Amino acid sequence: MRKIALYLLAIVFVYSCKELTEFYTKEYKYNYARPIGLMMSKEFDSLNLSGKGIKIGVIDAGFGNFKTNEFTKNLNVISFRDFIDEDTTNYFSNQETDHGTIVTKSIGGKNNENQVYGLAFNAEYFLAKTDIYDKEPIEDEKRMIRAIDWLIRQDVKLINISLGYTTFDDDETYTNKDLNGKTAFSSKHIDSILNKHKDVIIVISAGNEGNKKWKYLTFPSDAKDAITVGSTDFDGLTKYKSSGIGVDYVDYIKPEIVTYPVPIGNSNTAPVITGLVACLLEMEPLYRDEIKQLIVKSSSNFSSPNREIGFGVPNTGKIAAKMKNYR
Repeated sequence: MRKIALYLLAIVFVYSCKELTEFYTKEYKYNYARPIGLMMSKEFDSLNLSGKGIKIGVIDAGFGNFKTNEFTKNLNVISFRDFIDEDTTNYFSNQETDHGTIVTKSIGGKNNENQVYGLAFNAEYFLAKTDIYDKEPIEDEKRMIRAIDWLIRQDVKLINISLGYTTFDDDETYTNKDLNGKTAFSSKHIDSILNKHKDVIIVISAGNEGNKKWKYLTFPSDAKDAITVGSTDFDGLTKYKSSGIGVDYVDYIKPEIVTYPVPIGNSNTAPVITGLVACLLEMEPLYRDEIKQLIVKSSSNFSSPNREIGFGVPNTGKIAAKMKNYR
């Protein structure tokens, strides 16, 4: 299986679907893009959360045009690092792929017209470039691991990973029989980090292999204690065709939650949830398991979870009501 390339689907359809430009206006303070609108409630909107004071790490393939994109140019970038060749000169230039920029836009993107793609527009960002855009060497996975360690040293507690792997150009060790959270190097490393740090939260895209031969999640979204996010169709009820499916040989549900992807592709569902988590941490510095349970128990399919949409789409109204118990 060749490169997962989560970002390809995001780019191909961004201008071709009329639905993708839909914003929820309603009575909300901001005009939210559909993925947020599916989750949003008046109660949560009225809390005026924006991820303020929360450090967010983004591990991705490139952050081209970050400083000129209307939704990301005003974000507070504290630190950035290129794990491929340590280049800082072209980090944000138009010579770089903008997959990481699109992902970060879905975490905290807001423009001057109060259109919001991501809820955490006042968070502090730490950006890590680890993935080669047009190749799939196993070194990509090793760089991801180094980036996680770098972020932990920066005291970053919330990390978004919108990358995923099956097999590599130079190594075909993994199969979809290994999606147990304990086989892939990156999955094992994340498992180790999360066992050691109960306040660290890692949100990972489920991958775009759902309608391909691989079919299932991609590594490292099989890590048990990570929050794995899939995609729904426009209705928010059924799995989007390419969204990775959880395996049936583990005793936990993956993906845990879903939302609609804008642009199309699982790269842009995980960051929406990362933005939501940042807002919850702004309210109260809860442990990972507490945050995860808040989100899962609020979700639309909580009573009958499955391996396609997990527990469903989160409901911020239910989350806001539960958060009152912590304050």
